[in-house]
Amino acid sequence: MKIDNDIKALRDNVISHRRWLHRHPQTGFNEVMSRDYIVEFLRSLGFDEVSILAETGVKAVLYGKGAGSTLAFRADMDALAIDEQTGLEFASEHKGFMHACGHDGHMAILLGFAQWLSQNKSHLKHNIVLLFQPSEETVGGAERMIEEGALDNPKVDCIFGYHIMPEIPQGKIGLKEGSLMAATCEFSIGIKGISAHGALPHRGVDAILAAAHFITQMQSILTRRIDPYKKALISIGKINAGYARNIIASQADMEGTIRTFEEDTLIAIKKYINELLKGMEISHEIKSEFHEWVYYPPVVNDPVLTEKLRTVIPEDIVHPADPMMIAEDFSYFQQKIPGVFIFLGSRNEELGYTNPLHSDRFQFDEDILLTGIQLYKEILQCM
Repeated sequence: MKIDNDIKALRDNVISHRRWLHRHPQTGFNEVMSRDYIVEFLRSLGFDEVSILAETGVKAVLYGKGAGSTLAFRADMDALAIDEQTGLEFASEHKGFMHACGHDGHMAILLGFAQWLSQNKSHLKHNIVLLFQPSEETVGGAERMIEEGALDNPKVDCIFGYHIMPEIPQGKIGLKEGSLMAATCEFSIGIKGISAHGALPHRGVDAILAAAHFITQMQSILTRRIDPYKKALISIGKINAGYARNIIASQADMEGTIRTFEEDTLIAIKKYINELLKGMEISHEIKSEFHEWVYYPPVVNDPVLTEKLRTVIPEDIVHPADPMMIAEDFSYFQQKIPGVFIFLGSRNEELGYTNPLHSDRFQFDEDILLTGIQLYKEILQCM
């Protein structure tokens, strides 16, 4: 995508933003340093309104002259509990925490766009709302931002957001109408048995054995209870059980995730999991508990808006985006208003930027930040 001179002029500031934010990663609802940095910069630009939502989130508003519609642009803010191994001169200064999912880049793009908007305020024909959202990686911050007025006063008509994506080549834009990212249910399961001596297992109820049978049988939900044309998965990523090698475990605790593109399929899977647990309470004489910790709806891009974006993105840089099983709480905004979530390609094999999201070595070429700002400018001008 051709970068206009007025966007190129933002480069030094945008990179400075990104590097400061990268050095100061904080996890969900703890992003105080990023929040204060963002608020100070936005107020220096003369935005009409700058307010704090959801503790560490930020909403900024610029009113256009005689505006008939309001466009929102969103960036997530939180980092991950990962010990950075990039070796960057601006690496994380907070040991054990890192921006390993590109959120520092997302914020830098929105701050650069904010500067461009302030420089062109007199020409704005729309109201603009910028949303810096906390806690995408954990319990989700979008729903709370919405509850506290992110999409009201002014009433937002549509919303756009990015994710830097190392699976897509640098210079390409991943775009797809309809289902793009999966719904997710993050859950925990507790299985309670009765402890006994390892040499007298018949005197107890083995929680580990029950958990092992549950994990195996759980996969049959996908192969025998769900329509094979429905994309879905269930993964157990954590299990903790037992006290000693010669004691029958009285407790087994598991954590996992369900992913699918259709909410009715997700509801069905949760129903079947609970039915399976009830059956095991009879067959294994255990007690069980299922708890849903996090739910995100699927990311579904509005087809009309997506088609409009195709008119401003050169055809040769559009990268067909396949639906992905990763999840994003940008979807909560899309449940309220039309929206498009866009993948910003960052894979650059020549520079060695090929590590996946959430890698302790994840990195990207900062030139893509200008591409992000340029596309937001194009979106604004085509609406």
